[in-house]
Amino acid sequence: MKIRIDAVSDVGCVRTNNEDMALIFGEQLRDDTMKITFELRDDERFTAIVADGMGGYERGEEASAMATESFEKFLNGLAPDLDDSAIVMALKKWCQQINAEILAAASGSGMGTTFTGILTYGGHVFVVNIGDSRTYRLRYDYLKQLTTDHSERERMGDESVPSNLIYNALGAEGAFIDVLQTKIVAGDKFIVCSDGLTDMIGDEAIEKILSQGGDADALVAAAKEAGGLDNITVIIMEVAE
Repeated sequence: MKIRIDAVSDVGCVRTNNEDMALIFGEQLRDDTMKITFELRDDERFTAIVADGMGGYERGEEASAMATESFEKFLNGLAPDLDDSAIVMALKKWCQQINAEILAAASGSGMGTTFTGILTYGGHVFVVNIGDSRTYRLRYDYLKQLTTDHSERERMGDESVPSNLIYNALGAEGAFIDVLQTKIVAGDKFIVCSDGLTDMIGDEAIEKILSQGGDADALVAAAKEAGGLDNITVIIMEVAE
């Protein structure tokens, strides 16, 4: 299938450093943009991941870099011809391993990172999630959030709870990974983003921008216009018609 990738990682309007890291087809992306189009074979392994680091200056950067680098090695090291259940088990094992590594590196500093996005293996497409960064799908101009936020606001169903209170992340005791398999159709757009986007503009605004042909730059610009209080990373993965 033919894939178009449009990605931006931006520091935003307030922060002095960018703790986000994207992982796209083996390339780490921070404070940069990427626009590529390619044919994805069924036997190819592909990632479109966003990790939003936490823990203050440099420590969050380190955690998101560790997670994305580790995941690329994990994906490349997977044995061929695994079935779906084996992939899920392998992902859960990877989550435990990298979480232990980040906890050890943190030395009690509170360093951690969210982790969400798309991976393909053997022609199958999986959505993974740890924390409150998000993966969406835009299909027929309808935006659907595919991931569930691991936030206290979501768990309690109370919009008054601060959005930055999360109960699951790499670098936290008992971290876990959600995995779901999804089907894709021509024209689908998957949007993988840090909360620097979704805390600034809501789903309706995201849907409107995308439905009107807006790209990753347009989404980042809208978040910055709304205040840009956090780092903003957006990957748009389009399955070409």
